[in-house]
Amino acid sequence: MWRPTGGVGGEQVEQMRRGCTPAAAHGSLGSMSGEATRHFDQTADLATYAPTSHVVRRPQQLLRRIASPRAQGERQQHLPGVTQEDRASTQVDVRLSRRRRPRFNGSRRAFWLVVATSLVLAAIAALAGAVVALPSATIRIAPVIEERSLVLTYGIIAGDGVDWVAPTRAVSVVVQAEAELPASGEKQVPEGFASGKVRAVNAAIESVRIPAGTELVGTNGIRYRITTDVTVPAADPFGSQAFGVADLPVVATTPGPDGNAAVGVVSGQLGTGLLYRNVEPISGGTMRTVHFVTEEDLARLRAAVEQSLARQVPEELHAALQEGEVLVDGTIQSAPPVVEFSHQVNAETERVSARGSMRVSAFAYNPATVHQAAQEEAARRLAQATSPDDVILGNTLTFGEPESLGSNRWRVRATAKIRIVPSERELETVRNELTGKSVEDAIARIRAIPGVAAVSIELRPSWWPSRMPDRSSRIEVVFRE
Repeated sequence: MWRPTGGVGGEQVEQMRRGCTPAAAHGSLGSMSGEATRHFDQTADLATYAPTSHVVRRPQQLLRRIASPRAQGERQQHLPGVTQEDRASTQVDVRLSRRRRPRFNGSRRAFWLVVATSLVLAAIAALAGAVVALPSATIRIAPVIEERSLVLTYGIIAGDGVDWVAPTRAVSVVVQAEAELPASGEKQVPEGFASGKVRAVNAAIESVRIPAGTELVGTNGIRYRITTDVTVPAADPFGSQAFGVADLPVVATTPGPDGNAAVGVVSGQLGTGLLYRNVEPISGGTMRTVHFVTEEDLARLRAAVEQSLARQVPEELHAALQEGEVLVDGTIQSAPPVVEFSHQVNAETERVSARGSMRVSAFAYNPATVHQAAQEEAARRLAQATSPDDVILGNTLTFGEPESLGSNRWRVRATAKIRIVPSERELETVRNELTGKSVEDAIARIRAIPGVAAVSIELRPSWWPSRMPDRSSRIEVVFRE
């Protein structure tokens, strides 16, 4: 939308444009060319109207051009019928319109921001192009490959000439055995107690009671004990001159035949006045043969148990081995056997027995595991003997068959190909030396490094002269098989 700016000069110009004055209708205005008339119309429109809200760049630019005093004066000089007062009024309106035009500070800031960003991007692109344009070189080195071998002597037991002792496993078992034999000792011992009756005679006119347990002594010195209570009746006081008589059951207190007594051997008088005498033999005491343990018996038993233990040791140890394991020769050790007897010396028994136990230990190994571990140890020592900068080609590592050197000793050979790689320090020194050198000199210098089999150099860009870059940072070293 455009609105009238007002002012006298503006109305007069509008009237002239519409042909309201005689000069405009019949004068030189009618005789103006089409181009002059178009400029006049634009001048009149832009001088009398100003933008209300929207920004239109082209009318403002045209306004600045036409509304300038110089352009206005030149145009109004060719307008017949326009007085000096009209020209002054028109200039006033133009100046008022120029003061009222809007400012475009935000658009200008955006414009200059775009310009600055474009300049920064252009500078970055130029710097990247300069970096890319810098020469660089890639040195490709084929390292020397050598074959090396190592012989490892190993065994189960440490000894002279053994470089490495293979690991073993301790095995321990408890072996048990028993033995029995008849006792060889023999002797005769009393058996049984002689027994019988002893007659007691009472001459007193009163009966006498003899309690059980009363002992009678025979002329043989053996004592006989009365086994039950007995009352001996009194003698007859009426002239019959009959004494009181009773039989006393007795048993010898000494076992065996010593207690036997013939008639009249057991006789005497008790303190009560009773007389006693055996009227029949006392018998029943005998002898028997008894076996007993001798020292020789125990010795024979001990020997038998120890032999049985020794025979069971290999079997028990093999039963304790894991699958694939074997015993290490010469490593079996036995603790002293412990033997217990059922009877001691002189003990009466028909048979005597013994039980023994013994702890046995040894070392075992798995041959397949030992040989594999020996190969790993040989490979490790081969790697230790190699320089840290060199590389063992893993797919070239091979081993020979284990060679037996006797009891529990073997020998194995490990062979591998070694890639000789120059050290990083040496390569850094060479990079510094190669800066600015010709490619031929650089190749000759690199070939002089130990471990270099072949070398090639690639320069970038391709059109760069056959000359190494002046900076070592632009030189890259890579290895190839």
